[in-house]
Amino acid sequence: MLLSLNMLAQIDPYDLNWDTIVFDDFNELNRQFDNTFQEPLGQWLSFCPTLFPSGITKHDGHNIYQWNNCVIDGNSGILRINSNYVSNTPISCTQPLNYDLPPACFGRWFWCDPTHNSLYYYSGMIESYPVVEQQTASNKDWPHLLGEFRYGYFEIRCKVPIHEGAKSSFWLWGAYPNGYYEEIDVYEFSWDFENIWSTQWTHNPHPHGEGNPYCFTSGLYINKEDATFQPMDETSKAREYLMISDSLSNWHTFACEWLPDHVFWYCDGDMVDKYNNPDSIPSHYLTLKTCYQIDRYALQGHNSNNQPHWTDGGSMVVDYIIVYQLKWDCSTDEVIAQQNDLNNFDYAVKKSIAVTSTIEPTRIGNTDKVTFRTTDYFQITGPFQVDSGGELTVIMQNCPNME
Repeated sequence: MLLSLNMLAQIDPYDLNWDTIVFDDFNELNRQFDNTFQEPLGQWLSFCPTLFPSGITKHDGHNIYQWNNCVIDGNSGILRINSNYVSNTPISCTQPLNYDLPPACFGRWFWCDPTHNSLYYYSGMIESYPVVEQQTASNKDWPHLLGEFRYGYFEIRCKVPIHEGAKSSFWLWGAYPNGYYEEIDVYEFSWDFENIWSTQWTHNPHPHGEGNPYCFTSGLYINKEDATFQPMDETSKAREYLMISDSLSNWHTFACEWLPDHVFWYCDGDMVDKYNNPDSIPSHYLTLKTCYQIDRYALQGHNSNNQPHWTDGGSMVVDYIIVYQLKWDCSTDEVIAQQNDLNNFDYAVKKSIAVTSTIEPTRIGNTDKVTFRTTDYFQITGPFQVDSGGELTVIMQNCPNME
């Protein structure tokens, strides 16, 4: 018998409390993004802004996100997110535009920000198809743009570009009124991390040297509605620098488990970071994103001709993206009174689970793996048997406030 309580490990494929929400291995032929910034299966947009006014780039980036920089290669079963240098002259907002702007995205139009005069690259981003929250008394002045996911397990297998200015990431993000936002970085690589904002942030000088191909970061961020930074507790860091033994330019998996009371981060199946302060864990619906862009470091100092240091292209290669979500049934007190109840158990997070067999023992066979998840208790009051080779895991956890 193998019994585990509150097991800390990457998601168990035998844990039937999880549903597969997304499994995209990019194997479909003739599946491409078009100039509406969508692909035919409706799984991803190639860009849809949720906060920044220009709708084409980030304030510290030097690229414009373009639909044709996200290429699905169905023959090889990969997604390539490309970045390419455009010209020695910054891309401007003058007409005619040399790039595509998406059509209105849930009521928000795109435009070119004339104050952003250092755009030299086209890059790519994909993100989960957003939904619009119903207007309520609290949000009637601002139609929320929300993602599809609230809690779950998120995993990517990818190869990361390593060069000056390279920045790639896989993360969850939501932006809301009054500057409020929430973010979970599953992984992020940047050629250079530095303190560019303020002492309130935990961006520190790169501890392992700029452009280190073995170092990535994990982290989460949440701020108050007055747009001030919400500090993490004193025992944890919002951003953690993580070293691995193999270059990020080779295949690796990055994942996180996001639940109401914790966030666990994984690399290649091993837990590398965790956070356990429920008061500052994101709790809203968030959009899932992955991107490859060129950031400020490609321009720092410029070269002798006042051109960016990086004038080449590159590709982030994605093998798959997978998302699991727990099934919640937190108001149910489940009773297993006989073997048939176990055989037909409706796996989900329960309020309580009680095994109350009175005559024949309820039995987990020698090849069975059973995981129970409950918020209050797991109780055995009758005969119960786990055969040698069988596994029983019991996980106690909190349910989310889904209001």
